[in-house]
Amino acid sequence: MMTPGAPTAKRSLFLCLLLCLPVFLSACAAQRAPLRFAAVGDIMMGTEGSLPSDGGKGMFREAKPFLQDRDVVLGNLEGPLTDRGAPAKVAVEGRSYVFRTPPDYGRHLKDAGFTVVSLANNHANDYGPEGRAQTRSVLDGLGIRHTGAPGQIAWQDARGRRVAFIGLAPNIGCQNINDIPGATALVRQAAKDPDALVVVTFHGGAEGAAHMKLPNGPENYLGEKRGNLRKLAHAVIDAGADLVIGHGPHVPRGLEIYKNRLIAYSLGNFATAAGINVQGATGLAPLLLADLALSGDLVSFRIVSFRQLHNQGPKKDAANEAEKVMRNLSRGTLIE
Repeated sequence: MMTPGAPTAKRSLFLCLLLCLPVFLSACAAQRAPLRFAAVGDIMMGTEGSLPSDGGKGMFREAKPFLQDRDVVLGNLEGPLTDRGAPAKVAVEGRSYVFRTPPDYGRHLKDAGFTVVSLANNHANDYGPEGRAQTRSVLDGLGIRHTGAPGQIAWQDARGRRVAFIGLAPNIGCQNINDIPGATALVRQAAKDPDALVVVTFHGGAEGAAHMKLPNGPENYLGEKRGNLRKLAHAVIDAGADLVIGHGPHVPRGLEIYKNRLIAYSLGNFATAAGINVQGATGLAPLLLADLALSGDLVSFRIVSFRQLHNQGPKKDAANEAEKVMRNLSRGTLIE
Protein backbone atom coordinates (compact mmCIF):
# COMPACT_ATOMS: atom_id res chain seq x y z
CA MET A 1 0.00 0.00 0.00
CA MET A 2 1.27 3.47 -0.94
CA THR A 3 1.82 5.96 1.82
CA PRO A 4 0.25 9.38 1.26
CA GLY A 5 3.62 11.11 0.81
CA ALA A 6 5.10 8.63 -1.71
CA PRO A 7 4.01 10.34 -4.98
CA THR A 8 5.37 13.65 -3.75
CA ALA A 9 8.68 12.02 -2.79
CA LYS A 10 8.92 10.32 -6.20
CA ARG A 11 8.22 13.59 -8.00
CA SER A 12 10.90 15.33 -5.93
CA LEU A 13 13.43 12.62 -6.75
CA PHE A 14 12.53 12.80 -10.46
CA LEU A 15 12.92 16.59 -10.51
CA CYS A 16 16.25 16.32 -8.71
CA LEU A 17 17.56 13.80 -11.25
CA LEU A 18 16.26 15.95 -14.10
CA LEU A 19 18.04 19.01 -12.76
CA CYS A 20 21.28 17.13 -12.11
CA LEU A 21 21.38 15.44 -15.53
CA PRO A 22 22.76 18.43 -17.49
CA VAL A 23 25.55 18.87 -14.93
CA PHE A 24 26.39 15.16 -15.12
CA LEU A 25 26.39 15.16 -18.93
CA SER A 26 28.52 18.31 -18.98
CA ALA A 27 31.06 16.68 -16.64
CA CYS A 28 31.19 13.57 -18.84
CA ALA A 29 31.69 15.70 -21.96
CA ALA A 30 34.51 17.61 -20.26
CA GLN A 31 36.26 14.35 -19.42
CA ARG A 32 36.01 13.20 -23.06
CA ALA A 33 37.03 16.54 -24.56
CA PRO A 34 40.55 16.87 -26.00
CA LEU A 35 43.28 18.33 -23.82
CA ARG A 36 44.24 21.79 -25.05
CA PHE A 37 47.95 22.56 -25.30
CA ALA A 38 49.84 25.77 -26.05
CA ALA A 39 53.59 25.86 -26.65
CA VAL A 40 56.16 28.53 -27.46
CA GLY A 41 59.92 28.60 -27.93
CA ASP A 42 62.60 30.55 -26.09
CA ILE A 43 61.64 33.00 -23.33
CA MET A 44 64.20 35.47 -22.02
CA MET A 45 62.28 38.27 -20.31
CA GLY A 46 65.29 40.52 -19.75
CA THR A 47 68.74 40.27 -18.28
CA GLU A 48 70.70 42.22 -15.71
CA GLY A 49 71.59 45.62 -17.20
CA SER A 50 69.07 45.26 -20.02
CA LEU A 51 65.59 45.01 -18.54
CA PRO A 52 62.32 46.25 -20.01
CA SER A 53 61.25 49.70 -18.84
CA ASP A 54 57.95 48.45 -17.37
CA GLY A 55 59.58 45.68 -15.34
CA GLY A 56 58.27 43.12 -17.80
CA LYS A 57 54.61 43.66 -16.91
CA GLY A 58 53.53 43.91 -20.54
CA MET A 59 55.72 41.11 -21.86
CA PHE A 60 52.88 38.67 -22.60
CA ARG A 61 49.98 41.11 -22.91
CA GLU A 62 49.08 40.25 -26.52
CA ALA A 63 49.75 36.51 -26.13
CA LYS A 64 47.81 36.05 -22.90
CA PRO A 65 44.33 35.79 -24.49
CA PHE A 66 45.53 32.74 -26.45
CA LEU A 67 46.90 31.01 -23.34
CA GLN A 68 44.18 31.49 -20.75
CA ASP A 69 41.84 28.70 -21.89
CA ARG A 70 44.57 26.07 -22.35
CA ASP A 71 45.03 23.06 -20.08
CA VAL A 72 48.81 23.05 -20.60
CA VAL A 73 51.04 26.01 -21.53
CA LEU A 74 54.69 25.17 -22.19
CA GLY A 75 57.73 27.36 -22.91
CA ASN A 76 61.53 27.20 -22.79
CA LEU A 77 62.94 29.46 -20.07
CA GLU A 78 66.34 30.69 -21.22
CA GLY A 79 68.29 32.20 -18.39
CA PRO A 80 67.90 31.68 -14.64
CA LEU A 81 65.48 33.59 -12.43
CA THR A 82 68.07 34.55 -9.87
CA ASP A 83 69.93 37.25 -8.01
CA ARG A 84 72.45 34.78 -6.60
CA GLY A 85 75.54 32.96 -7.76
CA ALA A 86 78.36 34.02 -10.07
CA PRO A 87 78.68 33.72 -13.87
CA ALA A 88 79.51 30.14 -14.79
CA LYS A 89 80.95 31.04 -18.20
CA VAL A 90 82.64 33.90 -20.01
CA ALA A 91 80.56 35.99 -22.39
CA VAL A 92 82.01 36.15 -25.92
CA GLU A 93 80.24 38.41 -28.43
CA GLY A 94 78.60 36.32 -31.15
CA ARG A 95 79.35 33.00 -29.44
CA SER A 96 78.45 32.96 -25.75
CA TYR A 97 76.09 35.10 -23.66
CA VAL A 98 75.33 35.16 -19.94
CA PHE A 99 71.75 35.89 -18.84
CA ARG A 100 70.21 36.58 -15.45
CA THR A 101 66.56 37.58 -15.01
CA PRO A 102 65.24 39.01 -11.70
CA PRO A 103 63.42 36.33 -9.67
CA ASP A 104 60.22 38.39 -9.42
CA TYR A 105 59.83 38.19 -13.22
CA GLY A 106 58.58 34.66 -12.65
CA ARG A 107 55.18 36.12 -11.80
CA HIS A 108 54.84 37.27 -15.42
CA LEU A 109 54.96 33.63 -16.54
CA LYS A 110 52.30 32.71 -14.00
CA ASP A 111 50.08 35.63 -14.94
CA ALA A 112 50.31 34.78 -18.64
CA GLY A 113 49.15 31.21 -17.96
CA PHE A 114 52.33 29.12 -18.23
CA THR A 115 51.97 25.81 -16.41
CA VAL A 116 55.36 24.26 -17.20
CA VAL A 117 58.76 25.40 -18.52
CA SER A 118 61.82 23.56 -19.73
CA LEU A 119 65.15 24.32 -18.08
CA ALA A 120 67.01 22.12 -20.56
CA ASN A 121 68.99 24.71 -22.50
CA ASN A 122 72.39 26.41 -22.75
CA HIS A 123 71.49 29.31 -20.43
CA ALA A 124 69.85 27.55 -17.47
CA ASN A 125 73.26 27.25 -15.79
CA ASP A 126 74.54 30.75 -16.59
CA TYR A 127 74.83 31.46 -12.84
CA GLY A 128 75.82 27.98 -11.80
CA PRO A 129 74.10 25.56 -9.42
CA GLU A 130 73.04 28.37 -7.08
CA GLY A 131 71.25 30.25 -9.86
CA ARG A 132 69.58 27.08 -11.12
CA ALA A 133 68.46 26.13 -7.61
CA GLN A 134 66.88 29.54 -7.06
CA THR A 135 65.13 29.31 -10.44
CA ARG A 136 63.56 26.02 -9.42
CA SER A 137 62.54 27.46 -6.08
CA VAL A 138 60.88 30.48 -7.72
CA LEU A 139 58.98 28.25 -10.14
CA ASP A 140 57.93 25.86 -7.38
CA GLY A 141 56.60 28.78 -5.35
CA LEU A 142 54.49 29.87 -8.31
CA GLY A 143 53.17 26.38 -9.03
CA ILE A 144 54.91 26.24 -12.42
CA ARG A 145 56.36 22.82 -13.20
CA HIS A 146 59.85 22.53 -14.66
CA THR A 147 61.76 19.81 -16.47
CA GLY A 148 65.17 19.20 -18.02
CA ALA A 149 67.50 17.77 -15.36
CA PRO A 150 69.02 14.31 -15.97
CA GLY A 151 66.42 11.63 -15.35
CA GLN A 152 63.70 14.17 -14.53
CA ILE A 153 60.05 13.74 -15.45
CA ALA A 154 57.77 16.62 -14.48
CA TRP A 155 54.05 15.98 -14.01
CA GLN A 156 50.95 18.14 -14.32
CA ASP A 157 47.35 17.16 -13.63
CA ALA A 158 45.03 18.46 -16.33
CA ARG A 159 41.28 17.81 -16.15
CA GLY A 160 41.72 14.41 -14.56
CA ARG A 161 44.59 13.34 -16.81
CA ARG A 162 48.29 13.26 -16.02
CA VAL A 163 50.72 14.95 -18.40
CA ALA A 164 54.43 14.08 -18.24
CA PHE A 165 57.17 16.42 -19.50
CA ILE A 166 60.72 15.41 -20.41
CA GLY A 167 63.22 18.11 -21.37
CA LEU A 168 66.40 17.46 -23.41
CA ALA A 169 69.44 19.55 -24.35
CA PRO A 170 73.14 19.02 -25.15
CA ASN A 171 74.27 21.03 -22.12
CA ILE A 172 75.72 20.31 -18.68
CA GLY A 173 73.06 19.58 -16.06
CA CYS A 174 70.47 18.55 -18.67
CA GLN A 175 69.08 15.24 -19.90
CA ASN A 176 71.36 14.72 -22.92
CA ILE A 177 69.67 15.25 -26.28
CA ASN A 178 72.27 13.01 -27.93
CA ASP A 179 71.37 10.07 -25.68
CA ILE A 180 68.37 8.73 -27.57
CA PRO A 181 68.20 5.44 -25.60
CA GLY A 182 68.15 7.49 -22.38
CA ALA A 183 65.32 9.68 -23.69
CA THR A 184 63.23 6.73 -24.84
CA ALA A 185 63.73 5.00 -21.48
CA LEU A 186 62.28 8.06 -19.71
CA VAL A 187 59.35 8.16 -22.13
CA ARG A 188 58.58 4.47 -21.51
CA GLN A 189 58.77 5.07 -17.77
CA ALA A 190 56.23 7.91 -17.99
CA ALA A 191 53.99 6.04 -20.43
CA LYS A 192 53.53 3.19 -17.94
CA ASP A 193 50.90 5.39 -16.30
CA PRO A 194 47.71 4.47 -18.21
CA ASP A 195 46.28 7.96 -17.66
CA ALA A 196 49.38 9.78 -18.88
CA LEU A 197 50.06 11.83 -21.98
CA VAL A 198 53.78 12.33 -22.58
CA VAL A 199 55.38 15.50 -23.94
CA VAL A 200 59.05 15.67 -24.96
CA THR A 201 60.60 19.10 -25.37
CA PHE A 202 64.14 19.62 -26.67
CA HIS A 203 66.63 22.46 -27.14
CA GLY A 204 68.67 21.47 -30.15
CA GLY A 205 69.75 22.12 -33.71
CA ALA A 206 72.09 24.62 -35.33
CA GLU A 207 71.26 28.31 -34.92
CA GLY A 208 70.22 31.08 -37.29
CA ALA A 209 68.33 31.74 -40.51
CA ALA A 210 70.72 29.52 -42.49
CA HIS A 211 69.48 26.53 -40.47
CA MET A 212 65.70 26.82 -40.79
CA LYS A 213 65.41 23.67 -42.87
CA LEU A 214 65.72 20.49 -40.82
CA PRO A 215 68.64 18.40 -42.09
CA ASN A 216 68.81 14.64 -42.19
CA GLY A 217 71.27 13.38 -39.63
CA PRO A 218 73.04 14.91 -36.63
CA GLU A 219 73.66 18.65 -36.25
CA ASN A 220 76.73 20.44 -34.93
CA TYR A 221 77.11 24.11 -34.08
CA LEU A 222 80.16 25.92 -32.69
CA GLY A 223 81.73 22.56 -31.93
CA GLU A 224 78.74 21.26 -29.99
CA LYS A 225 76.66 18.21 -30.89
CA ARG A 226 73.12 19.55 -31.17
CA GLY A 227 71.21 16.30 -31.77
CA ASN A 228 69.84 14.14 -34.57
CA LEU A 229 66.40 15.68 -34.24
CA ARG A 230 64.27 13.70 -36.69
CA LYS A 231 65.68 10.42 -35.38
CA LEU A 232 65.13 11.58 -31.81
CA ALA A 233 61.55 12.75 -32.40
CA HIS A 234 60.54 9.52 -34.14
CA ALA A 235 62.22 7.40 -31.46
CA VAL A 236 60.45 9.05 -28.53
CA ILE A 237 57.08 8.78 -30.30
CA ASP A 238 57.78 5.09 -31.01
CA ALA A 239 58.44 4.78 -27.25
CA GLY A 240 55.12 6.40 -26.31
CA ALA A 241 55.44 10.20 -26.54
CA ASP A 242 52.33 12.06 -27.70
CA LEU A 243 53.72 15.52 -28.50
CA VAL A 244 57.25 16.73 -29.34
CA ILE A 245 58.19 20.41 -29.07
CA GLY A 246 61.55 21.78 -30.22
CA HIS A 247 63.40 25.09 -29.84
CA GLY A 248 67.01 26.21 -29.95
CA PRO A 249 67.78 27.43 -33.49
CA HIS A 250 66.27 30.90 -32.70
CA VAL A 251 64.19 30.55 -35.88
CA PRO A 252 61.09 28.51 -36.72
CA ARG A 253 61.38 25.14 -38.38
CA GLY A 254 58.82 22.83 -39.91
CA LEU A 255 56.23 20.55 -38.35
CA GLU A 256 55.62 16.87 -38.92
CA ILE A 257 52.81 14.47 -38.15
CA TYR A 258 54.26 11.05 -37.34
CA LYS A 259 52.00 8.21 -36.25
CA ASN A 260 49.27 10.82 -35.66
CA ARG A 261 51.55 12.65 -33.20
CA LEU A 262 52.65 16.23 -33.80
CA ILE A 263 56.31 17.27 -33.91
CA ALA A 264 57.34 20.95 -33.96
CA TYR A 265 61.05 20.92 -34.78
CA SER A 266 61.57 24.51 -33.62
CA LEU A 267 59.26 27.21 -32.31
CA GLY A 268 62.17 29.67 -32.40
CA ASN A 269 62.15 32.63 -30.02
CA PHE A 270 58.98 33.93 -28.41
CA ALA A 271 59.65 36.60 -25.81
CA THR A 272 63.12 38.14 -25.82
CA ALA A 273 63.28 41.53 -24.16
CA ALA A 274 66.75 42.64 -25.26
CA GLY A 275 70.19 41.44 -26.21
CA ILE A 276 69.00 38.95 -28.83
CA ASN A 277 68.70 39.60 -32.56
CA VAL A 278 65.05 39.87 -33.61
CA GLN A 279 65.63 40.86 -37.22
CA GLY A 280 64.13 38.84 -40.07
CA ALA A 281 63.33 35.21 -39.33
CA THR A 282 64.74 35.45 -35.79
CA GLY A 283 61.97 37.92 -34.98
CA LEU A 284 59.21 35.48 -35.88
CA ALA A 285 57.46 34.19 -32.76
CA PRO A 286 55.06 31.29 -33.43
CA LEU A 287 52.60 30.15 -30.79
CA LEU A 288 51.44 26.57 -31.29
CA LEU A 289 47.93 25.57 -30.22
CA ALA A 290 47.25 21.83 -30.33
CA ASP A 291 44.34 19.70 -29.17
CA LEU A 292 45.09 16.08 -28.28
CA ALA A 293 42.59 13.31 -27.72
CA LEU A 294 42.85 11.47 -24.42
CA SER A 295 44.53 8.68 -26.40
CA GLY A 296 47.26 11.11 -27.41
CA ASP A 297 46.13 11.28 -31.03
CA LEU A 298 46.31 14.71 -32.64
CA VAL A 299 42.85 16.25 -33.06
CA SER A 300 43.79 19.66 -34.46
CA PHE A 301 46.46 22.35 -34.35
CA ARG A 302 47.20 25.85 -35.56
CA ILE A 303 49.99 28.41 -35.45
CA VAL A 304 49.23 31.91 -34.15
CA SER A 305 51.80 34.34 -35.51
CA PHE A 306 53.58 36.93 -33.41
CA ARG A 307 56.62 39.12 -33.96
CA GLN A 308 59.17 40.16 -31.37
CA LEU A 309 60.09 43.75 -30.69
CA HIS A 310 62.91 44.77 -28.36
CA ASN A 311 61.66 45.51 -24.84
CA GLN A 312 58.03 45.05 -25.87
CA GLY A 313 57.40 41.32 -25.92
CA PRO A 314 55.66 39.44 -28.75
CA LYS A 315 53.13 41.37 -30.84
CA LYS A 316 50.34 39.78 -32.90
CA ASP A 317 51.31 39.67 -36.56
CA ALA A 318 48.45 40.46 -38.90
CA ALA A 319 50.51 39.21 -41.85
CA ASN A 320 50.67 35.76 -40.20
CA GLU A 321 54.29 35.35 -41.29
CA ALA A 322 55.37 32.70 -38.77
CA GLU A 323 52.51 30.41 -39.78
CA LYS A 324 53.29 30.85 -43.49
CA VAL A 325 56.98 30.15 -42.99
CA MET A 326 56.37 27.04 -40.90
CA ARG A 327 53.85 25.60 -43.33
CA ASN A 328 56.25 26.17 -46.21
CA LEU A 329 58.99 24.39 -44.25
CA SER A 330 56.57 21.53 -43.50
CA ARG A 331 55.81 20.52 -47.08
CA GLY A 332 55.71 16.74 -47.37
CA THR A 333 55.53 16.12 -43.59
CA LEU A 334 51.99 17.26 -42.76
CA ILE A 335 48.81 15.41 -43.63
CA GLU A 336 45.77 17.43 -42.55
